[in-house]
Amino acid sequence: MQPLISLKSKTILLVEDEHIIRNNIASMLKFFFKDVYTASNGLEGLEQYENHLPDIIITDLKMPYMDGFEFITQLQARLCQSYLIIVSAHTDTDLLIDAIHKGVDRYIIKPVTEEDLLGSFNAFLKKTEHTSTQIQLDEHIFIDFEKNSVTAYNKSFHLNKKEFALLKLLCSNINKTFTYEEIEYQVWGEYSMSLSALRSVVRDLRKKLGQNYIINIHRTGYRFK
Repeated sequence: MQPLISLKSKTILLVEDEHIIRNNIASMLKFFFKDVYTASNGLEGLEQYENHLPDIIITDLKMPYMDGFEFITQLQARLCQSYLIIVSAHTDTDLLIDAIHKGVDRYIIKPVTEEDLLGSFNAFLKKTEHTSTQIQLDEHIFIDFEKNSVTAYNKSFHLNKKEFALLKLLCSNINKTFTYEEIEYQVWGEYSMSLSALRSVVRDLRKKLGQNYIINIHRTGYRFK
């Protein structure tokens, strides 16, 4: 199993409506993770997810505006690959089974202890050692996040760093338009992005995927269809 120090390269999102609990857990998480993002309900959680694509998501169930189950449903619609942990006061067995069916990886009963969290993080690290990194976008396209490759219509292509980062971003939320600013932040990071450089990456991706998947929204950005 990977040591917990491996978490220092990971990011985590905490979605919890109770202010004091959210702050206490977030303070604990900052000892282990590279970045800790927080939200007070599912709607804010979706926004944080789309902005940061965290490796792990911890969410409460009962929250205003959008509860934990709807939040998870929305994540699934976005092909979320994050490790999902539910934190709740509920101990109902049927609720737990429902959560597992929705793709939840771990379930913690409140009050949350550091031991509970560390157990969940160890389970996450163990899963990342053995879980397939390949996802299927449709019947023709498979992406392997470990090998930085894509298989389209039975042909395999290696993706360079920019191609891979852009494709992963676009696929994180199908049909969402990512603005040029979002793409620059997520793909180019601290470096400046020119539109010509972005168009070059898109052009190369289209050669590998086909012309119909990456859609340009005039003067706005790109989305994956």
